[in-house]
Amino acid sequence: MEQTAKEVVLTYETLYEILRKERSRDELQKLDDKFFEDSLNYLREKQQAYDENLAKNDIFSQGERDKLHIQLANIKKILKDLYDVRERKIINMSINSSRTRSNIVDTAHLVAQESAMFESLCTVLTRYRTGILHRLLEQRDLDVLPEVVTETVTEEVKEIKSDNGLKKIKFLENVDSFAGKELEMYGPYSANDEAELPPELAEVLISQGRAVEL
Repeated sequence: MEQTAKEVVLTYETLYEILRKERSRDELQKLDDKFFEDSLNYLREKQQAYDENLAKNDIFSQGERDKLHIQLANIKKILKDLYDVRERKIINMSINSSRTRSNIVDTAHLVAQESAMFESLCTVLTRYRTGILHRLLEQRDLDVLPEVVTETVTEEVKEIKSDNGLKKIKFLENVDSFAGKELEMYGPYSANDEAELPPELAEVLISQGRAVEL
């Protein structure tokens, strides 16, 4: 990340370099404490630029629109790959901590969100190891996990299943096919058709008076 006197500036190049370093080294690499917040702001800026371009709805903006599509897709892929690599390292750190029951695992390079993940993983892994393996080796009845753990997991799964992140709209006029953020195609749609679309696309159509939210 490039650092100015006041703030850390994210670019496609700096994100790619962060990913390259994370992939090439076994140890968890240091990130700025506000890396995820900065990444979110960076994505939102790109998305806003795309939405503003999409709202123009003229042939002269198509080239810039396609360019922004590709940029958004590439940025999201880098962030996903970076998260996957760091997630795997954090899981391994949690396993080592649970197995050794020690605090020698270096957590200095975890950002706040990752620290919460690490602590949760350690708690769950230790509970299972104690309730299953240790009791098994001691020839004791296996321990039943606290209901609060299974209840929490169940509720989280229900929430994920019930919220698909889409917005339902009704078209007020015929709309030709158009591309989404990942270059996926939608439509065409006829007047009075109903559809579930990503919120940013739905908002553009609503703001143009071409659809209403249901």
